Amino acid sequence: MTITSHWQQMPSSGRMFVRFWGGCFVLTGILVISLQVMGPPRLDGDDIDVASSNLNPGSRNVIPAPLPELQEKHRGPNGFPLPKKDAKGRTPRLAYASPTVEVPPGNAEVALVITGIGDARNLTNEAMASLPAPVTFAVSPYAPEMKKLLEQARLNNHETLLALPVQQDSKYDPSAGEDVTGSYALGPGLSPEENLQNYKWALSSLSGFIGVTNGFPGSGTESYTLSNAFSPILKDIDDRGLIYLNATPETTPRTNGPGGTVDVNINTDTDIVKIDIQLLKLQQAARRNHSAIGIMGPLRPVALACLRAWIPHLEDVGITLVPLSMLAKTPDIKATASDAGANTQDALPHKTIFHIDLNNHMQPADSAQSPQP
Repeated sequence: MTITSHWQQMPSSGRMFVRFWGGCFVLTGILVISLQVMGPPRLDGDDIDVASSNLNPGSRNVIPAPLPELQEKHRGPNGFPLPKKDAKGRTPRLAYASPTVEVPPGNAEVALVITGIGDARNLTNEAMASLPAPVTFAVSPYAPEMKKLLEQARLNNHETLLALPVQQDSKYDPSAGEDVTGSYALGPGLSPEENLQNYKWALSSLSGFIGVTNGFPGSGTESYTLSNAFSPILKDIDDRGLIYLNATPETTPRTNGPGGTVDVNINTDTDIVKIDIQLLKLQQAARRNHSAIGIMGPLRPVALACLRAWIPHLEDVGITLVPLSMLAKTPDIKATASDAGANTQDALPHKTIFHIDLNNHMQPADSAQSPQP
């Protein structure tokens, strides 16, 4: 008696079916094991967002390295020489400005400043390399590898600001949390001499920057930077040829010097939806007032992802991203146009410039005329 197995009893078509799917199962198992061994692919900046490769085309660098004539002869308390005007009246705020951007007729203008950079080195590198040149970076005096940080910003045509550390309003409240502004922070609890000393320490932490801002992540600055006690600092900022960006919306600092006030302050320690809402508010402010300034920080991966989606969208809604120096219009632009070349608003003869003064009034003026203080 012949005994046959189930396999032999199976018709040829059935055996072919089993062989086919059995082979697929084995190959799938081999593929899964191989992928587990190889691990996930390593992503660089361009892989994270397909739009990022177009945001900074890598145009020729035009921001000069720190100029000796715009620095004091001796090094400051934190290593770098303090900035100053040169003998011809040329200023750091003009010499280190990012290239001007041509704005199509009818377009609104928006400037964006990012704070809290340097701590996450890889993220900072990616932001500076992938974001367009008009984006400005505010640098903390405590940031590590300062020289490399400033050089990378300059080579990518990004303007830089000094983020001035200011003590939180609750500095001397025992129940307050940890003070993130450091031991060299300015504040109402210090004497004028101590504040000036800490200010000069911070000012000598970097070089080749256009101005100063009180937009330091984690600090509460209103009580001091809006008081009379801060006026000597503001005067020194102006005397050295720098701009001052007030990072507290709907307030007016006590200065007649060049600069501006932020319209929207975007906190990135939140989710992507809330960040997008704040970016939309900045966009609406620009359309409503013809120009707007936003400050965003600290730098986070979610913030970088939001910017990569938001910046290309601006062109579609009639808004042009411009350097901060184009909105913080200063009275020395016409006088030094021959020194600054293409880095002046006078290089754009047919555009409308909106002057931002320290009273938050915006006045349109023909760029072919000399700007008024």
